[in-house]
Amino acid sequence: MKSRNIYILAILLTLIVFPASVGENQTTWITSTFSDENSMDVSIQSSEQVNNGQLIFKLTYRDKLIEKTSLDFTIAPGKEITKVIMWDSKPQFKNYVATVSVLVDGRSVDETSYPFSYGFVVLPRFQVVDLSASSSGASMVLKPRSVSSPGVADFTFQLIQDGEIIYSETKEDIPVMQSNQLSIDWPILLDDNTKYSVRVKAISHTPVITSSYVTGFTSNQEVEIDDMDVDVDDFGASVTLYGMSQVPFNGIVEVKLHKDGSDPLVFTGKPEPLTLDRDDTVGIIWDDDLDPGTYQVNIHILTLENEILDRYETMLFIPERAYPVSQPTKSQTPGFTILLTILCIIYAAVISSRR
Repeated sequence: MKSRNIYILAILLTLIVFPASVGENQTTWITSTFSDENSMDVSIQSSEQVNNGQLIFKLTYRDKLIEKTSLDFTIAPGKEITKVIMWDSKPQFKNYVATVSVLVDGRSVDETSYPFSYGFVVLPRFQVVDLSASSSGASMVLKPRSVSSPGVADFTFQLIQDGEIIYSETKEDIPVMQSNQLSIDWPILLDDNTKYSVRVKAISHTPVITSSYVTGFTSNQEVEIDDMDVDVDDFGASVTLYGMSQVPFNGIVEVKLHKDGSDPLVFTGKPEPLTLDRDDTVGIIWDDDLDPGTYQVNIHILTLENEILDRYETMLFIPERAYPVSQPTKSQTPGFTILLTILCIIYAAVISSRR
């Protein structure tokens, strides 16, 4: 009996000293998470290579499933990754629970929940009036809730593609004492005709509140003609272009000359690849001399799919050419030449006789 009690005591001591833990053999785990009614993010780490990982996101209200979505992931040993989703459901209730589960090779390895309330329990001292984004960057308009009690916050702009944050930029300690605008330009190249999401994660200093604001856009090539730097004459055309997007422009400049309803003369030139705030001047020389007359000039900026991004129209006048008229050579009078010869002979004879 005594040995049996000692055996039970040894087991209890083992359980106390070496407690069983769910994460004891865990190789992939959640490090942080956040959610509100607009978006949810989760950061995970792993001690081993994961090639077949999946994140399951659920939004519930009183155990009723409101929305469910998933993202696949891969992760290298010792690395941390962050994934972001945007909730599609419009808020209808006050309290929600966001849950994220981590699966590796179809097996659940970690899970956590994040309860939140729709609307602020305590309001931050600023309001987001507008959030917009395009292929060039993102912009947010802020204003204080009270001029007498301005707020200070950090704002992190995140560019997201397929749940992955491909670019992030934080503006710290921004005072919101009056209406002002925060803007950033994307410093990375974007794919053409691709959907991107933009999230701004704001952290108010006093009171300490974290919130998110989301929008999206479809990227495209954007180029503008500098109207003040277009020149067209009887030798050719010169057109200056400005890039307005981080999607590189890969197209042509097309110049059409229309005269008296005849078929237009078409000339093209190719600029260098243009991105945001870069410019290039394209020079085009007419193949042959243009016939005299008045031409309507249409300048189009075209993508390789013949989409017109910008246009410019003007007129060109080619005057009639003034060809030089050859002057006839004056003929000499034969009689005058003979008379001059006779006078020279007489003069020579007189001089000889005097000698």
